Amino acid sequence: MLFFKRILNFTQEAAAQREQRHGERYPVAAGSPLRAEVEINGQRHAGRLINLSSTGASLSVPPTLDAERGTSGRLALSLEQHTLSAPVKVAHRQPGSGQAVLGLQLLFDEFDAKKSYLQLLEPVAIGAGLRAGDPQLVREKERGLNTTLYHGPGDTLLTVWSNFAGQAIQGFEFRMHDYFVRSGPTPPALEVFICEEQTAEHKLGYRVPALKRAGEENAEILRLFRWVLPHLNSKLPDDVREFLARFTPAAS
Repeated sequence: MLFFKRILNFTQEAAAQREQRHGERYPVAAGSPLRAEVEINGQRHAGRLINLSSTGASLSVPPTLDAERGTSGRLALSLEQHTLSAPVKVAHRQPGSGQAVLGLQLLFDEFDAKKSYLQLLEPVAIGAGLRAGDPQLVREKERGLNTTLYHGPGDTLLTVWSNFAGQAIQGFEFRMHDYFVRSGPTPPALEVFICEEQTAEHKLGYRVPALKRAGEENAEILRLFRWVLPHLNSKLPDDVREFLARFTPAAS
């Protein structure tokens, strides 16, 4: 099944680009709502996800789980009411006293299954990949507010506005590729937009996106935003993480 039907609808070419971009391993936060269950040798074991990449997953499992390299199995990933099951092969197993670490190679037998997984990986990659930008490179500022940028994979960009050089966050704009979520200082109000095109060159020397309000895509964009939030890079300032969490939309 697809996690998103109106957004992140990758073509095979776009999926190949995502696979290449997400070759690195993205850590899965300990408090992530994303759940994993692996079936090996006819037995099912719940595990805690450690990281995900475009081709595999690492998770901690009970030390009693017997899984030799090359053993075939299945991995089930669940988030809210959505579940994806995919065939896997054990890439490695590192024993431990409390938990063992199991590395799995994902094996997709059809394109829709791969696309579903990449849709599930996307919010993890967006959140975990955010890094603080260089303040000297902020080219457009809101009058009377301090602007801080956090860059992520591809064209992901989180912009945070605050008063008094970093105090009292007043709002944010989160660009998740072609999808934008914007807030003021008071939750839970959120504005949702889609990027239509890049407009003509801005007077400061760079192009800015032309946005339109989301229609049928609105619910899925909010779901993407909601799934990103638990995976925000732990190095982001606490006040930024806490402010965004106040705008968590309801599950749908």
